[in-house]
Amino acid sequence: MMRGPLLAIAQRMRKRFQTDRISRLIQNYLDSGRKPWSTGYAEYREKMISEYLSNEDLISRFRSNGFLPEEYGNRLDERVVEFPWVLSRLDFSESVLLDAGSALNFPCLTTHRALIQKQIVIYTLSPEEVIRDARISYVYGDLRRTLFRDECFDEIVSISTLEHIGMDNTLLYSGDSRFNEKRPEDYLLAVQEFRRLLKPGGRLFITVPYGVYENHGWLQQFDRAMVERVRRVFDGSRAEVTYYRYNEDGWNVSTAEACADCRYFDIHRKSGYDPDYAAAARAVACLELVK
Repeated sequence: MMRGPLLAIAQRMRKRFQTDRISRLIQNYLDSGRKPWSTGYAEYREKMISEYLSNEDLISRFRSNGFLPEEYGNRLDERVVEFPWVLSRLDFSESVLLDAGSALNFPCLTTHRALIQKQIVIYTLSPEEVIRDARISYVYGDLRRTLFRDECFDEIVSISTLEHIGMDNTLLYSGDSRFNEKRPEDYLLAVQEFRRLLKPGGRLFITVPYGVYENHGWLQQFDRAMVERVRRVFDGSRAEVTYYRYNEDGWNVSTAEACADCRYFDIHRKSGYDPDYAAAARAVACLELVK
């Protein structure tokens, strides 16, 4: 008879322990100088993203390509602009959405009001942590050749994924040596696949690191010519591209021209930090394409 109350107490204790642990990690990150990828960085980033996504004024700025607050996302990576940009453009209706690359696989995202009514299929290379929600399905495979029938998705979201396709994915994302590749043009095969999977009038949201072309082995940074190739290969009825740039004051909306000289900070190749404390990309191109 006591099992129910005891279980509830144990669950509350675990939740409190986890909350206290996260708070300590975040405080350690703040006390240690807020260095990207240091202990507590991931927890602090998730906390800030959750706060940003609950700020309706901020979401409205992303929706209208407006300027962001001073020091927005300072010392944080590009997810702080990619997530709110995508969620600001999704409608709140029921639909079937493909998360191509598993960027949305966080409870603070899948429970956001822009996603809560959607059936979500998360498609990625290898098994990872699973959210137990009947709305969410997981499929593992190659985005260049998926198992889905034609025109089965209303929306496709591909956040910072195209830059890894055809590259060396064994560094971080897969233990399968088949995915240690040097096929930098293969991102276009994924774009063609996205078009096949979308229903007529369906929308595709893509974000990629942007600036000077760079090949880091495990990813490539897109330049203007590559972004134009994505638009051309998708060949949709409408296309819009928004740019965001990072500097020592944080992230803000920008232009293709102003971002053209940006370089990627690769934590896997660097032994220290640059003066602006960039965490990864210094600019992103955000594409909304309609079939």
